[in-house]
Amino acid sequence: MNRQSKLRKLGSLFEFLVADRADVFILFVDLCGSTEFKQNCAAQGLPELIWISRQLLFLQRGADLVKKHQGIVVKTVGDELVVYFQPSITAEGVLKCAIEILQSLENFQPFQGKSRIEAKVSIDFGETYNGSMTDTVPYDPIGLPVDRCARLNGITSKNEITFSQDFLAAMATNSTEAQLKAKYGFETRREDLKGVGVTTIHSMSARVMAPPNTGST
Repeated sequence: MNRQSKLRKLGSLFEFLVADRADVFILFVDLCGSTEFKQNCAAQGLPELIWISRQLLFLQRGADLVKKHQGIVVKTVGDELVVYFQPSITAEGVLKCAIEILQSLENFQPFQGKSRIEAKVSIDFGETYNGSMTDTVPYDPIGLPVDRCARLNGITSKNEITFSQDFLAAMATNSTEAQLKAKYGFETRREDLKGVGVTTIHSMSARVMAPPNTGST
């Protein structure tokens, strides 16, 4: 194959990659304290099935609520759910999903006390590209919003929701940022995120919120 043919082939591949992209909402849901829980189980000689069951119950609860809010679970990464929502879902609808996930774990049986299941959520929005390598996952978003959401998750505390300025901007299409801050009580700060840079982020506790309206979003 001569150079010109190779360049034409490369151009076709680039056009295909660029065409397979979408603006989506990204949501990471992470189980908190799972490593410590595993270590405690091992120290007490408890069977592996204990911590595995706890992790699976958490993942199933999160996946069920994501589906309820019309989100799509792309994959699980250990004790973490990676989710996206189409832009037809409102940003506040995505946030309500996050709130409901955290609030649903408050009295989640049979794990209470030291076994209590607690989680954290990060959310972002923006243009992504399809990184799917299999036919079973039609769209696996990759790109800056995904990387940033992962970094946000790393600095999020348990029972907390953290989101980017881009996500807040998507929420602010029908309300001002001041109105949203009064409604959800989030705090704003700047963080230097690895591989992303200094970024404006917003964080809130789901515990202070009234249970989300389970009607249409």
